[in-house]
Amino acid sequence: MTFNTAMRSILASAALLAISACATLQSQQQIPPQLVAEATILADQRLRYWGDDYEFAKIHARIAPGPDGAVDYLTLSGGGINGAYGAGFLVGWSEKGNRPEFEVVTGISVGAMMAPMVFLGPHYDERLRLVFSNLTQKDSSAGANFIGALFGAPSVMSNAPVLSAIRTLVDQPALDAIGAAHKKGRRLYVGTTNLNAQRPMIWDIGAIAISNLPHKLELVHQIILASTAVPGIFPPVLLDVSAQGMAFEELHVDGGVTEQVLLMPGGYEAFVRNRRGVQKLYVIFNGVVAASPATVKISSLSLLERAVPTLLKYLGRSNLEQLDNAARKAGLAFRLTAIPADFPESSSVFGNPQWLSALYQYGHQAGRAGQWQSR
Repeated sequence: MTFNTAMRSILASAALLAISACATLQSQQQIPPQLVAEATILADQRLRYWGDDYEFAKIHARIAPGPDGAVDYLTLSGGGINGAYGAGFLVGWSEKGNRPEFEVVTGISVGAMMAPMVFLGPHYDERLRLVFSNLTQKDSSAGANFIGALFGAPSVMSNAPVLSAIRTLVDQPALDAIGAAHKKGRRLYVGTTNLNAQRPMIWDIGAIAISNLPHKLELVHQIILASTAVPGIFPPVLLDVSAQGMAFEELHVDGGVTEQVLLMPGGYEAFVRNRRGVQKLYVIFNGVVAASPATVKISSLSLLERAVPTLLKYLGRSNLEQLDNAARKAGLAFRLTAIPADFPESSSVFGNPQWLSALYQYGHQAGRAGQWQSR
């Protein structure tokens, strides 16, 4: 299936979704708008924060420094099939031998799948490599349910393979290890988009790991699944919440809808205050930052096919500029890696196995070579 064929099918699905009312995902008790701001997940820990609330930086300023007295940050972006680049880069970086133990790791979308493994260290690289290798060996377009979308289904693809991969990446021992690291002062954050609130949300995975929730492993799986749920492609995720003593459901989708990288609200100044050593912010951007010139057919569909990726690219560029400015203001060294503009684009919106494998290997080589850039 070519990119154009897939895009046409998705656009046709979207048009009919607007007039179809059957076979849609239903929430029995979706939270009413007037209670959105006070919805919570009841636990003995605070588990989540609004991604646009500047109080977040003050709450989470107590990050334990590494042995060198500094705090190293890693941010993993969204990017869908381009996540093969980040996975390869991380494994190659480990092989180079100078990948630090990060005190703070954040991830959105496909970056949310990688974040727990990176947080736990290079000894989890094999798990990361195996999962992404398995995903690159499958033709994802084969499972696309465009017919179902025509009749009102909430997505064109099942998220079952993604959920299976998430369960392989984060099992109970991994979650226990995340909790142990959290108690030592390290932090792991994952971003989703709360569609009811129309706001970004930050989940403190370490706090969930040490909480008294009975089904915390499944909650972590659902949060990461929600962070990868590209609207229209994968179904949204309904999460159980409480408000005013009543039970409701919240609708969460891909964190990349609101931001391509998790932006630390309030900046990094509170985090780095009174630290010694060089503080660094590393960003692995699973996408192309530079402009990619191309000939565009002058038709409504072709223009849309070109405009949507351009929109997402410039959202990502804007987010990177925000990160760079926040890093400079706090005195952090900023390091970025991204897919170069001359890497061939996939012929399929879902990425064929050969292209995904090539991108993984390219990222692996870049990680081994230490190909970082400063903005």
